[in-house]
Amino acid sequence: MSTSEAFIIPDDKTKRLTCSTDTKIVVMSDMHRGDGTGSDDFAHNSLIFRCALDYYLDKGFTYIELGDAEELWENKAFDQIYITHTSIYDKLKGFHDSNTDRTRYVKIWGNHDLDWKDDQARLKRLFRDIEVYECAVLDGPKRILLLHGHQFDPTCHGTGGEFSKFVVRHLWQRLQRCGFRDPTRAANNPGKSNEVDNRLYNWAKDNDQGVDVVIAGHTHRPVYENLTLTERRLKESNIGTPGIKHKLGPDPVYYNTGSCVHPRCITGIEITFENQEAGFRLIKWAFHANAGSKLDVSKPPEEYNLAIKRSVLEQRKA
Repeated sequence: MSTSEAFIIPDDKTKRLTCSTDTKIVVMSDMHRGDGTGSDDFAHNSLIFRCALDYYLDKGFTYIELGDAEELWENKAFDQIYITHTSIYDKLKGFHDSNTDRTRYVKIWGNHDLDWKDDQARLKRLFRDIEVYECAVLDGPKRILLLHGHQFDPTCHGTGGEFSKFVVRHLWQRLQRCGFRDPTRAANNPGKSNEVDNRLYNWAKDNDQGVDVVIAGHTHRPVYENLTLTERRLKESNIGTPGIKHKLGPDPVYYNTGSCVHPRCITGIEITFENQEAGFRLIKWAFHANAGSKLDVSKPPEEYNLAIKRSVLEQRKA
């Protein structure tokens, strides 16, 4: 039996949310918050991420953190992660409520922060009575399953995951500081990302658990309606290499948040509910010069104005 065929939504490890017309949700994943050293992939985007949290907190969004928030493969202790990124955890406290029915902070574990599955005591010192889940289900016009996605990647789940963790913890961190790229992550292997995306998509298309849409992370690659941004641009431009097989078209059953460790931005999925339909937006947060106006290179650098801006990369058009 394949990994995807074997996945069953766990009743005791699933956060269930009932969605209505005033529900607003933002889903982000793969922060990989670290200890602030050269191996901390999140550090260069921490300010962007913090500003995004400010926006969603002010606008009344529920924030779903879809796994690999903390880099607990490379770091044995959470203490240094917290000390390095205290300002982020202070923002997250604004979403949290100890009453699970009122909280706007839903935390899901991934393979790099799987430690939260068995030991949540350290988190509960920061977030009173917080629960960390394997997945979440949104019940509304469509039944939406949200999970990290490593469950569909044999190299990062079960025995394969334990081996990858050993390699990363005892070898990879040193190599990363020398400029090597992580061979265990789907993010750095397009072929592996394709395999994981295909497993998730096939499960979304054919499952016996009433799920209409799957939203995942893990691969670090944004996907909207089962198309990556590259695939969508190729279709829009009608450019394609002869003999290379491409997907036939968009299919609104599978989405991927991307990550918060892109070189110059963070990405995520916004979900709103209007007119008995669920609306999905693939969004990006990034630095923009002069708040979107053309950069005047004749000015000295100290006069450049930088702003952090939210952009909609993809959304379903009426």
